[in-house]
Amino acid sequence: MIARPGPQNGRALDDPQRVTAIRQMSICLWILFAWAREAENTESAYRASEFTLLHAWNIVKLYAGKETKTTRTVEAAFFAIFSAYREICTEFQAKNVLPYADKLHAASSAVNSSCGLDINLKLFDLLGRLGTDGIWAYWNALRCSEDEKESREASLEAVAVCAASIKSLIASNPVLLLPAKDDQAIDIFIAALLLATDPSSRNFVSSWLREMIDRARFSYEVNGKYPCVLHSYIELLEHPQSHDAENREKATSASILYPVIALWAALLDDDETHGKVARIKQELLQHCTFQFWYPDETSENHFYTNSESHGATLADFALDRPKEEFLAQVFGECDQSPHFKELSAVKFGWWPLIIVACRHYRLPIPLHLLQALRKTITESNSGNSPSADGHEESPSSGTAM
Repeated sequence: MIARPGPQNGRALDDPQRVTAIRQMSICLWILFAWAREAENTESAYRASEFTLLHAWNIVKLYAGKETKTTRTVEAAFFAIFSAYREICTEFQAKNVLPYADKLHAASSAVNSSCGLDINLKLFDLLGRLGTDGIWAYWNALRCSEDEKESREASLEAVAVCAASIKSLIASNPVLLLPAKDDQAIDIFIAALLLATDPSSRNFVSSWLREMIDRARFSYEVNGKYPCVLHSYIELLEHPQSHDAENREKATSASILYPVIALWAALLDDDETHGKVARIKQELLQHCTFQFWYPDETSENHFYTNSESHGATLADFALDRPKEEFLAQVFGECDQSPHFKELSAVKFGWWPLIIVACRHYRLPIPLHLLQALRKTITESNSGNSPSADGHEESPSSGTAM
């Protein structure tokens, strides 16, 4: 097991201790990867690499932007961890996901379980992993200079492969049309974020989410396996436990899933789906607290280690109003909440770490990541071209480390 690097934020450690900690993290991760690859099972290495990358950033952020010998040493160790993380992700996807994504029910069958819940949980997890990998490739393409044309093209090709695999995975596995847990909205958001970077994939996203809201409503009305806020595996297996109103309200007491569907529908100019979410709220889920999540002043201290709860929620938004008002309200909160831009991963240009942290610790994705995309889609809908190569700006203009 890779140990935590030290007390909160590593601030109680001195420079030599931090250097030792991050070097040990790098060595341990590479050893684990070697063992996992030899055993042809990179699952544990994948999970450990996310954990290690986030905790390593919690150390390296203390030196970002500084020019010292210790900074160079810490950054070298961090880049070694990042390289291991990316290799592990590539290895996992190449052997376990990409060859089977376009084959009907292949990924579902590969879960090797007769339990539909197991298949549902695993495939949504794979969806989030594919989306995250594609976003890292997109980030790398944005960082390439004009002299790095080949590297940029290779990264954009990786983006295209991940996006195509996501669409194939959804089309080939109907289980991805209805999440079992409300927090699978995180994986849905990540996948949609990657697909939306390509204008030709946006209709697919709209169709996918439209089918999802239809199935969610039908499942709730017939008391089937509708999305719920339960986390315990046993509770999820037994869901729904009864037909009474109290149990149904407990299982759907709050939601980030339906707001995410409404948000994407509004962004993609899909009035039909946006209206369906508004109606399900009004007609069936009046007791359910729809909410979005935003970082707050404490988020920087806890985001990368999940040491404490942090952030703030917006629950009172105008879902029943025209989608333009809805978007203005939820993105207006982004403008009123400056804490996202103060996150070290954003300031120093490593914004995909925010997505890794949200996926790993099951935190809702901050809407700030969609602000540039919203502008691009709006310009596209008005007939203006977003950019010469068809790709959006970075969600952050932070300085690279």
